Amino acid sequence: MTDKSHEQNESNIVLYPGLVRRLLELGMDSLKAKDGQAAYDYFQQAEKVEPENPKVRFGMMLSLVELGRLDEAVQMTDKLLKEGTGDYFENLQVHISLLVQLSRYEEVIEILDAVLAENRFPPQHAETLYKLLHFSRQMTDGYFSTEFYPTEVEPDDSGILQTEHLQSDSPEVQWQAIQSLNKANLHKATPELITYIEDPNKDLLLRSYALQLLMKWEISSEVTISKLGRTKTIVPAKLVGSDGMTAFSNKIKDILSEQLEHENPILHEMATQLMIMHLLVLFPFLPEENEVNVYAASFHLLACDRLALDDLEEEIADQYSCSVSDVLEKVAVIEELEQQIFKQGPTDFRDTDT
Repeated sequence: MTDKSHEQNESNIVLYPGLVRRLLELGMDSLKAKDGQAAYDYFQQAEKVEPENPKVRFGMMLSLVELGRLDEAVQMTDKLLKEGTGDYFENLQVHISLLVQLSRYEEVIEILDAVLAENRFPPQHAETLYKLLHFSRQMTDGYFSTEFYPTEVEPDDSGILQTEHLQSDSPEVQWQAIQSLNKANLHKATPELITYIEDPNKDLLLRSYALQLLMKWEISSEVTISKLGRTKTIVPAKLVGSDGMTAFSNKIKDILSEQLEHENPILHEMATQLMIMHLLVLFPFLPEENEVNVYAASFHLLACDRLALDDLEEEIADQYSCSVSDVLEKVAVIEELEQQIFKQGPTDFRDTDT
């Protein structure tokens, strides 16, 4: 025998003025309380009354994110974008953030390149979307690595290594030259690499890669390097056995792992990758030893920003036993350095024929 009372409860929602608005409020309150299931239930009830309401559908998507059902959430944002429901760029930003969390970087690049082709990034969304695009390109092209050595690639078709390309105005050409030298293991290019590293006008990140290449070759010549107002003379071969940078990065990794790895693996990955890039840009200079916690908190906060997650500054600072002002100050420094790299375009290493 069919239980018709249950069917009636499901199909006969009592309608009264402001019902959907109230359900939306209850749903959002539940999201703020981190109760994803309650939020989803409220939005689902609202959907039965107004299935095409963009706020209802957006709320359901946020609930799915809170519940960790990211594949379902990204399907919903994809549908919202295709239907043109709600604010397009708000939906786009969430959709892209979800794709990044799911490590679907190629899709991010494809979508954002298409949007960029129409020159449609509005100012309020531009910074976040550009950074997500930048990060996705890095992840797909392999520029991040737990090792600091350049990625090996095949030499160019001609097989001719042209060290003069290190002096090109194009960072992309410089990068390709470093990759080719690395692959060919061409030690005789050491003088040109030293000249490149010692040139303060060359890109900060690429000079680090070039220095790592000399370390790999265990070059014993002296190199004087200047970065961000600091100068030192080093011998690449002697840096090989030095674990200063690795030790510092491992301390931050351990802290981030303790705080994030189990709670939010995607956030942990993003924070760790941001840390790797920043330390590589600074290399061979180390941050102050007593800044480990504030750096960890800063990368946590920046990762939240990149993934469009709630970034409760005070909570994050407390989590790492830091002051909010110290964390925000460090975030500003990291972002300023990041912007210097963006302006020179060194990490936008797309193939020349794209």
